[in-house]
Amino acid sequence: MDAWDDDFREPTEDERSARRVLALAIGLINAQRPLSTDQIRREYYPENMSDAAFRKTFQRDRGRLAMAGLSVRDAGKMDDVQTWEVDAEASFAKESELTSEDALTLDLLLLPLASDPSYPYARDLRFALAKIDRSFDGTSEAAIPTEARRRDRNLSRLEDCMTARHLAKIKYAKANGVIVERVVAPYGFFFFRGNTYMVAARIDKDEAPHTYRLDRVITTQEQARSTFERPVDFDVRDFVLLPFQMGPSRYVATFQDDNGQRREEWVSNQNIAAAWALSQGLTPVDPPELVAAWRAKIHGITGGTDGQS
Repeated sequence: MDAWDDDFREPTEDERSARRVLALAIGLINAQRPLSTDQIRREYYPENMSDAAFRKTFQRDRGRLAMAGLSVRDAGKMDDVQTWEVDAEASFAKESELTSEDALTLDLLLLPLASDPSYPYARDLRFALAKIDRSFDGTSEAAIPTEARRRDRNLSRLEDCMTARHLAKIKYAKANGVIVERVVAPYGFFFFRGNTYMVAARIDKDEAPHTYRLDRVITTQEQARSTFERPVDFDVRDFVLLPFQMGPSRYVATFQDDNGQRREEWVSNQNIAAAWALSQGLTPVDPPELVAAWRAKIHGITGGTDGQS
């Protein structure tokens, strides 16, 4: 049994249900024409499900999608078969109603599933998230756009290495122009401000994983006979910059949540940091200039006091 088998477990019924509903949503959103009942059943539901169970489950799933804001309507019959489509007017908010912070939050929530090689619709999910990213000038980082994937064969090869738990030998151009060779264990990927990044560990170095820009990877060779184990506590989000951390560090800020827990983050853009704190339900406590910027944003939203004396 290899490392991949050791990490495997049967998903719970709730996890199966969530994955099915998410896959159904992605399929309906990306469909060019209404989907027939037969197509939906064949693509998203177990083969051994009875007719009655399918009808009941599909109806329940439509209700779940409606609760999440995605309305699925009867699109009439085609060749005597019922068809279904997304009611765009009832489902999709206007572009101005979704902020860049909202898009970032959505990406970060879905990133684990979009980066899970065992999830069969991971690439479709990343494509859907990329549509949101492009609407907001690429301010959120989780998705890897389809066009970026087409341009970069190294990305596909390295993703294959990650999925198979195979080491990869890469030739890499460092920021100073020096060309180096590395044998790495690819742990995960993310997309940020027009660039795709890989988080990988060097097998010959006992150090924390390093972030590599994919456009600096010159060649990739899969080392099929050499495997690795990804740490159980690895999370690619730990390596992703927050939206206010692009550029030189301006200062280190302290944020506090409703439970009194504090965290420190370095800040490059104060205005975005204040907006991010609002979107996360955090209160800046230091430095004073960030606190003032945060209060100004609250005042701008409420048109009055922030409720604090």
